[in-house]
Amino acid sequence: MFPRLRVAVFFAILALLVGLVATWWNIRGRTAKTASVDRVSLLDADYPEAKLYASASQEELIQLANAEVGSLLKRFPSTPAALNVQANRDFLLSDMVDAEKTWKAVLAIDPYNADALFGLANLAFQAGKYADAIALCEGLQRTNPGNPRVPLLLADAFLNSGKADLALLALEQHIMTEPTSVQALQMLGTAHLNCQNYSQAIEWFTAALKYAPDSKDAYYGLGQAYARLGDRAQAEQAMQRFSQLAEASGQSNALDAQAFEDREQAAHVAAQVYLDSALVYKSAGELLAAQDRILKALRLQPDVVAWLEELQRVLQLQGLRQPAIDVGQRLVLLLPQDAHHWLTLGGLYAELEQPEPAIEAFRKAIALAPEDPDCQAAKSIIEQLN
Repeated sequence: MFPRLRVAVFFAILALLVGLVATWWNIRGRTAKTASVDRVSLLDADYPEAKLYASASQEELIQLANAEVGSLLKRFPSTPAALNVQANRDFLLSDMVDAEKTWKAVLAIDPYNADALFGLANLAFQAGKYADAIALCEGLQRTNPGNPRVPLLLADAFLNSGKADLALLALEQHIMTEPTSVQALQMLGTAHLNCQNYSQAIEWFTAALKYAPDSKDAYYGLGQAYARLGDRAQAEQAMQRFSQLAEASGQSNALDAQAFEDREQAAHVAAQVYLDSALVYKSAGELLAAQDRILKALRLQPDVVAWLEELQRVLQLQGLRQPAIDVGQRLVLLLPQDAHHWLTLGGLYAELEQPEPAIEAFRKAIALAPEDPDCQAAKSIIEQLN
C-alpha cells in the first residue's frame, strides 16, 4: 500500500513541476513577445524637441546651434576642442573672418592641432588658394594620417588646380581604407574623366551609384564619360536620369525653393554643431551627453551614415548592445553592400547570445567580401555558434 502511495505522490509532484515549468515558459514567451513588440528603437523613440525640430524656422535652428556652442564653451572654456566647434559653426555660416580668427587662436594654444589646421586648409580652398590648401593637407597627412577628411580635400584641391593625376593618387590610397565613401568614388570618376580615362571613370561613377543610387553627380559624370566615348544611347540615358533627379529635388516656386534650401542649411549647421559637440563630450568620457547630442544631430538630419556609426560606437562603449543593434540594423539597411556593417551587427548579436541572427549577419558579410580577413575570421565564429 505504501509503495503505491509513494508512486502516486511522486507522479503528482512530477505533474505539478511539469505544470509549473509549462506555466513559466508560457509567461516567459508572452513577456518576451510583448517586450519585442513594445520595445521601440532608440532611433524611433519620441523626444522632447520633436515639434520644435519639425517646425523650427531658419532663425530658430541657428539659435539652437548657437546655444549648443555657448553651452559647450561654458563646460570646456578656452579649450581647443570647444573652440574648434565654434570655428566650424562660423565656417558653416560663411563667417570666414571669425572662423579664421578662432582657428588661429586654437593654434596659438596647440600649434599642431589637426582640426584647426584642417579648418584653415578648408578656408584656403574656399578662397581659391589651392596651393595653400594643398600644403596644409600634405602637412596633415604626415602628422595626422588617419583623418579621412584630409585626402578628400587634398584631392579636390588637386582637381581644381588642374592636377588630376595627383588627385588620382590621393584618392586611390584613400579608397583602400574608405571603400564605401561616395564622395571619394565620385571624385575618382571625375579625376579619371579629367585624365581622359573614360572607361575607368564609368567604373567609378557606377561604383558610387551602388551606395548612392540617386546621386545626381554620379549620373552627370556617367553622361559625360559615355558621351566622350561616343556612346550616345548610354549618355542620353544617364543625362535623362540626372535631369529627373535634379527636377525632383527642385521646387516649382523659386522663392519656396530658396526658403527650403535656407532652412535645410540651417538644420545642417545645427546638426553638425551637435555632432561636433558630441565628439568633445566623448573625448571627455561623458558618453551619455555625447549620445544625446548625436541623437539630436540625427533627428535634424536623419540617416547620416558617419553619424550613425559614431552613435553605435558610443553605445558600445556604454555596453548598450541592443540599442547598438538597432543602429546596426539601420546601417545595413542604408548600406546593404557594406560587409563591415554586417560584421559589426553579427558581433553584437553574438555578444547578446543570439546565434541565429548573428550567423545570418556574418554570412551576409562573407558573401559580400569573402577574401576580407575579418570575414575569414567570421567563418570560425560561425562554427563556434553552430
